[in-house]
Amino acid sequence: MVSRKLLFAIIGSLMIVSLTHGAGERLWLREDYPPGNYGMTYNSMNDRIYYCKYRDQYIDIISADSNCTSYGTIPTPNNDSNCVDIKYCAYDNTFWVLSKLTKRVYKINTSGGVLRWFNSPANDYPAGLAWDEANRQLYLADRRTAGGAQGYIYCCDTMGNVIRQMNHPITSAWYGPRGLAWHPQVDGEGPFLLNVFTFFNSSSSLDSAGVFKLDPMTCAVVDFFRYNHPNNDSSNIRGVEFDPGTGHLWMNLFQYGT
Repeated sequence: MVSRKLLFAIIGSLMIVSLTHGAGERLWLREDYPPGNYGMTYNSMNDRIYYCKYRDQYIDIISADSNCTSYGTIPTPNNDSNCVDIKYCAYDNTFWVLSKLTKRVYKINTSGGVLRWFNSPANDYPAGLAWDEANRQLYLADRRTAGGAQGYIYCCDTMGNVIRQMNHPITSAWYGPRGLAWHPQVDGEGPFLLNVFTFFNSSSSLDSAGVFKLDPMTCAVVDFFRYNHPNNDSSNIRGVEFDPGTGHLWMNLFQYGT
C-alpha cells in the first residue's frame, strides 16, 4: 500500500496530483471498470471518496488511499444516469450533486435521498461543481454556451441565485471545461477553484488534459499543469477533488486503457 502522504492517485479513472510549481506527477493508477467515472468528492467525516459513474444510477464509495477499498454505492438523485459531479457538504453531512440530464443541482443525504433541488444556472452543458463551505457558495461549470465555444463558471447561493457569472479564460472549439473543486486557503495562498480541462486536436480527437487553478472571484488563471500520460490511459480526465490531508488532488479518468 502507498501511504496517503505520498499520493498522486489515479484510480483507473481516478488520480491524485500536486499543483506545486505547476507540476502534475502521477504516483499510482488503480483500474476501475466499467468506464464512466466523472466528478468526485472527499467526505471528511468518514475519510472516503465518492464519485459519479456516468450512465449508471449510482455513486461509488471507496477508501481515500491507494487500496481504493470499495464501500458500496448510494443511488443517484431520482435514479439519474447522467450525474457529472458531486461535492460533500460538511456542515450538515449531505452532498451536492449536479446532473447533465435534468440540469439541476440536488442536495442529497448520505443514503442518496433527495432533500431538495434547484435549476442549475449552467444549463447548456453542465459539467462541474465546487462547494465553498466557508461562504456556503456553489460554483458550476458550463462547458459551452448554446451554439458557442465560450464556457462559463457561475457562483451561486444554496438556492441557485446567481452571484456572478464568469467567462472561462480558455476557449476551445470542442468545449474543454470539465469538473470543478474548491481549493481552500493553504499557507496564506488561495482560495482557488480547480478546473479539469480536456484538449482536442484539429480532428476533434482527445489530445491531452490538465487542471487549471483559477481565481474564484475573476476566473483568471493562477496556475496550470497538463496531463498527457503516454501509457495505459486516455488522459480523459473528468473529475477533480482537493485532499485536505495531503494537499494532493484526486482525479478521475473517464476510461482506462484506451
